[in-house]
Amino acid sequence: MKKSGNKFVQNIRNKLRFIIIFVVISACHFNQDKPDKKPIAKIYNTYLYFEDIAPDIYKGKTPEDSLNSLSQYMEDWAYKTLLLKQAERNVDTAKINHLVQQYKKDLLTETYKELLIQKFIDTIITGDTLQKYYQDYRKYFKSTDNYVASQYIVIPKQSSKIPKFKKWFFSDQAVYADSLIKNTSTFQKFNLDDNKWYKLSDLKKELPVLKSVNEKYILKKRKKFVLTDSLSLYLVFIKNTVTKQAYLPLELVKNDLNQLILSKRKQQALSQLKVHLKEEAINKKIFKIFKTKTVQ
Repeated sequence: MKKSGNKFVQNIRNKLRFIIIFVVISACHFNQDKPDKKPIAKIYNTYLYFEDIAPDIYKGKTPEDSLNSLSQYMEDWAYKTLLLKQAERNVDTAKINHLVQQYKKDLLTETYKELLIQKFIDTIITGDTLQKYYQDYRKYFKSTDNYVASQYIVIPKQSSKIPKFKKWFFSDQAVYADSLIKNTSTFQKFNLDDNKWYKLSDLKKELPVLKSVNEKYILKKRKKFVLTDSLSLYLVFIKNTVTKQAYLPLELVKNDLNQLILSKRKQQALSQLKVHLKEEAINKKIFKIFKTKTVQ
């Protein structure tokens, strides 16, 4: 039975190849309703046309691979089409149609609400607003990890500018910061943004040399490190830290607060929209509530 089944599948595939070759070479038109298209398969009254197949399925391949791709496409099309026909005969289409109509209504209303929100909601969030929300919700932003705000540069050990880089990097003078920026092309790695926060575990992945340093020293504010490995020299300046269970700084929760503020504004806008639509409909006499007797 297995060999017979395999032979049947092979016969189908051979027939599909023959159909494809026949269609491509002969360019005959089998369907008089659409004389400009070449059908290469049919299930009941549903046709698969060669022109409807994306060219990238069969173009740019060897003839054999092209035929294999077309054959596979036709088999997939036949399976999906037959499955759909069987479903149409055996599934409660009334229920499906109801679900489709409900989905269409939901999609339309949600899309319209989003359009209104985009048009009328204020998406500008000032620093004062962020600060207020941060104070109101600060208790919910406790750290579950260790964080550090850190600058660093990684320099080749043989660099002749190491003394200058050390002086510039660990200084608070703006002129030295500019000097560092002008030399970033000579650094192997760097971060000169003192407002950039890292999970300590992520900073260790970025700078594996830190793994040899005790964490209690890394988690000290204004801590400076000069470290080396076989190839490089590492200058690391820990500007600020947050330990586990401490309150996260505003910089680390800014995105979450932005989302919270916009979400609240969105909910307020939707509430106002609901009231406005009802009042407008009543005023225009297109919405009326009829008195009903109490059902016993």
